[in-house]
Amino acid sequence: MLCVSIYLSVWAPLGNLAASVITALSFAGFYLLSIKMRTTTTIDGQMLIANQAKIDLKFIKSATALDATQFKRIAGVDADPAAYLAINFWSKTGVKVELKDKNDPTPYWLISSKDPKKLVKALTKAQK
Repeated sequence: MLCVSIYLSVWAPLGNLAASVITALSFAGFYLLSIKMRTTTTIDGQMLIANQAKIDLKFIKSATALDATQFKRIAGVDADPAAYLAINFWSKTGVKVELKDKNDPTPYWLISSKDPKKLVKALTKAQK
C-alpha cells in the first residue's frame, strides 16, 4: 500500500514515467531496508552471534524460550536498560539469554526468534 501511495503522490503532478521510476526506487529501498533490519542469530563454534554482537558460549548461564506475552513484557515494562537487544518490532517471540560474565554489565540478551525453542535447543547442544 505504501508503494501505491507513493505512485499516486508522484503520478498526479509528474505523470506515469516519474511515478513508475520513483515507485520502483522506493520499493527497492524498502526491500533493502527490510534485509538490513533483519535479526540474524548464529552459533559459530563456541560463539553466539546476534547481529554484530558476539559472546563466548561459556559466558551463557541459561537460555529461555519466551512466548508472545513473556517476550512483550520483557521487551517492555520489565526491560533492563543494560540488556542487549537483538529484536525486531514485528517479532512476537524470542529468547532470553542470561549471562554469567562478571566483567560484562549486560545481564542478558533478548533475541527475537520465530522458533525460540529451536534456538534454545541449539544453544544447549552447543554448550555441551
